[in-house]
Amino acid sequence: MKKFLALVLALCMVFALAACGQAAAPAAAPAAAPAEEAAPAEEAAPAEEAAASDLIECDDVTLSFCCSAAESTCWAQMAKVFADYVNERTTGNFEVEIYAMDQLTNGSQTEGIQAVADGTIDLSAHSNLIYSNFDQRLNVVSLPFIFDSFDDVDAVLNGAGYDALAPIVEGMGLHLMGIAENGFRHVTNNVRPIETLEDMKGLVIRVAGAQVLKDEYEAWGTNYTTANWSEVYTGLQTGTYEAQENPLPTADASSISDVQDYVTYWTGVYDCIFFTMNQELYDSFSPEMQALIDEAGAYAAADQRVKEREGDQEVLKKWADGGMTVSELSDEEVAKFKEAAAGVPAKFVKTCVDLGFDQAEVESMVSVFTGA
Repeated sequence: MKKFLALVLALCMVFALAACGQAAAPAAAPAAAPAEEAAPAEEAAPAEEAAASDLIECDDVTLSFCCSAAESTCWAQMAKVFADYVNERTTGNFEVEIYAMDQLTNGSQTEGIQAVADGTIDLSAHSNLIYSNFDQRLNVVSLPFIFDSFDDVDAVLNGAGYDALAPIVEGMGLHLMGIAENGFRHVTNNVRPIETLEDMKGLVIRVAGAQVLKDEYEAWGTNYTTANWSEVYTGLQTGTYEAQENPLPTADASSISDVQDYVTYWTGVYDCIFFTMNQELYDSFSPEMQALIDEAGAYAAADQRVKEREGDQEVLKKWADGGMTVSELSDEEVAKFKEAAAGVPAKFVKTCVDLGFDQAEVESMVSVFTGA
């Protein structure tokens, strides 16, 4: 854990060098992950304009995009990066209208996903934790301590993890264009620094509503509760909750540091973002356009991951400079947290089996992410 900040900074340098040194990777096959996602260029700079003779034939298109984050975030801007990438390589005008904060579904993330499946919205970006309302198997991404670093995240989600998740997402009437990032969900609180498992015990913490999170924080001895995100700031301010868990950019956008004194920067829980298109819409494009859409989706998702990680570091520095106490876990304490949550994967499997999923298939998926 003490090496984690250094690894993050090294990762950002690697992405920047890759961006300056190579063109976008080939498009992925529709139902499988690319061996490597297209490398994002620094500041999402588009590739050189294609010669007119190389442009793909396409009519003018305007698509709608929804996500749960604000329009200024890299979640929302991923749609613009995607559109720009396609637009520069086609004869038509390819536009995406961004509806942040799930405006088209009155703020409901679940309904936002459903609307894309139904075809009333064209594109979306939502967390696997929200997707678990449709299929619990997608919570596998958020099992405890399955990633030690962003390098681990990329190795799995750009390979076997993508292959495991894509058929589930695409079974909902969606086409998966790329896997982006919400990130590691760091714990903030206003009681004490959390540097040991004992420090976590008894903490009144608001967690997102996914079952896997409830099981994890129960195993770690907290008094967890769930609530709408819109209620959390007031709940922390009034003392209804002592703590919350979220990626730092998400927490910072809601000014959580104003009502919290401590942050534990760790790799305990992670969640990703599925960048999707309505399947029937995808099928309506020519094979050449489908290949370009897949290439652009992979590029935009990879670009979003870089920006999310940069934002993570910016917020961490901002909070530390503002007086917030930043803690990390020693290797010994990480081992204690892992041991305490060792039964969570089995609970996850049981939850899925109780819902009718095949046990062997679920266990195989778990092994992809845990290496067990």
